[in-house]
Amino acid sequence: MYNVLATGSKGNAVIYHKSIMVDCGVPFSKVEPYVKDLQLVLLTHEHKDHINVGLLIRLLFERPTLRIGCGEWMLKHFNLRKNIDVYEAGNVYDYGNFKISPIKLYHDVPNFGYRIFKGDHKTIHCTDTAHLEGITAPKYDLYAIEHNYNEDTVFEGIRIAKAKGEFSHQSLAINSHLSEQQARGFIYKNKGDKYEVLRLHESSNI
Repeated sequence: MYNVLATGSKGNAVIYHKSIMVDCGVPFSKVEPYVKDLQLVLLTHEHKDHINVGLLIRLLFERPTLRIGCGEWMLKHFNLRKNIDVYEAGNVYDYGNFKISPIKLYHDVPNFGYRIFKGDHKTIHCTDTAHLEGITAPKYDLYAIEHNYNEDTVFEGIRIAKAKGEFSHQSLAINSHLSEQQARGFIYKNKGDKYEVLRLHESSNI
């Protein structure tokens, strides 16, 4: 159902159902084996580990019918004017073989998560968000959720870095990323009898 090309601060791209890619913050070489099946690229936000404009241009050259879906805030980051579907959170967009519904997330820049519906299969993809308050996904089949840091250890890491006079990425993460505990709590509240979890954007430093 999914193929993780990259997830984390160095790059993000996940392909669902062989045809839907969320984020494109990777080089073309990582995507090349899957290009022939791609139908839609979903963009979340402007951070460079989530979008590679050069990759988008190459993909449109390789696949002229490819669609790109995003929030309106992403348009200023590239000069592409064709094949773009501008979304509003909460709406459902029907592509025939599947449906997409964007979710407003809470990062340090405007950001979307996505619900992906294909047949009876339901996926929720949420990463780079401080919380998931007001969002539900009851009895989904796949929870692709950020598990960025552990609340039990993150503050000790911040303290140690501060004592050394070093900059701590953890101090930013706690205000703009989802913790493992938050992710687990969300999944526990929403899960049905049968489900799968895809852990996204895990930090190697926390």
